[in-house]
Amino acid sequence: MSTLVRAAAVLLTASVAACAADRPLDRNLSGTGQALRDALALKTFSEDEPLELKTTGAIAVHVENFGGDVYVRANPKAKVTTIDVRRVSNMGWGRWKESRAELADIKWTATLEPRQGGGDTLQVRASAENPEPYFFRAEITIETPALDAVTVRTHEGSVHVIENQGAVDIETTRGDVRMCTPWPMTGAMKIITSNGSIDYRVRGESRGAFDCESHGGEVRQRCEFGRWDAMVKGNDHDTLIATLNDGKNPIYLRTSEKNIRVAVVPDPTNVGREIMDP
Repeated sequence: MSTLVRAAAVLLTASVAACAADRPLDRNLSGTGQALRDALALKTFSEDEPLELKTTGAIAVHVENFGGDVYVRANPKAKVTTIDVRRVSNMGWGRWKESRAELADIKWTATLEPRQGGGDTLQVRASAENPEPYFFRAEITIETPALDAVTVRTHEGSVHVIENQGAVDIETTRGDVRMCTPWPMTGAMKIITSNGSIDYRVRGESRGAFDCESHGGEVRQRCEFGRWDAMVKGNDHDTLIATLNDGKNPIYLRTSEKNIRVAVVPDPTNVGREIMDP
């Protein structure tokens, strides 16, 4: 067995052992797969104990992350709001011990704060207090019984927002963005990334004035329900100006090198790991 494979096996075993016993099977399997991929890429990683908060009603979520993936989803079966944070470092095999020790330099906080107009906002902030912060990432997963508006700021990370009831405001780099929800979307939406695809999937009761553009990719659309008007001069393979149900609320989508896919369908969250077409 090569040194690389042996090291990967050791890292994977440690990761599996660290899984919380009370976590759903699908989350454990997903975490194990990611651990194997990181081990093979010679990354060091650790997973913090999940933080659980009692929340009432649909909460808003605001995430400020220095770098890494952010996944926010509603799960009506959940009893509490759970925040999982996974620390990852990519210093390489030659600095493995140093990399492992400095995972502690990733700091994060989560607070539940009253929201103007009623309800709560979950504020999650992550930073890397290290002279070489570019080697580190914080992968944040938030699951809550009901989800309202979502704001995410991160770098070099994918962002998924699933089953939100309110507006989204997402900015990242070098990451794919997914917003899939069965709730009618009628507020302002902004999704900006680079070198990453964007999937915007909603039901036909939603509204919006779409302004979509990909520099180096394509903009694809499919509307099965609702009044869809995309007959605008200037629309091309990489540009889409359209309205859904005569909506005035802006839907602003921007990326580079990858595709934007807009789908207005009966079951927006019914997708697999990969989305090839709207």
